[in-house]
Amino acid sequence: MIFMPVASDRMKAELPYSERVTLKPGGHMALMEQNQQFAEAVSTKSADCL
Repeated sequence: MIFMPVASDRMKAELPYSERVTLKPGGHMALMEQNQQFAEAVSTKSADCL
């Protein structure tokens, strides 16, 4: 899920198994501009769940 940093911090505090990943540089188009970083983060987290 993609959220603003303040919301991400709150969710991280409330969800013990969550992980916050920040795409840099991020902006309103971060998923398209940093698609490789996003794919790697999702792949890594998905592999951890198996």
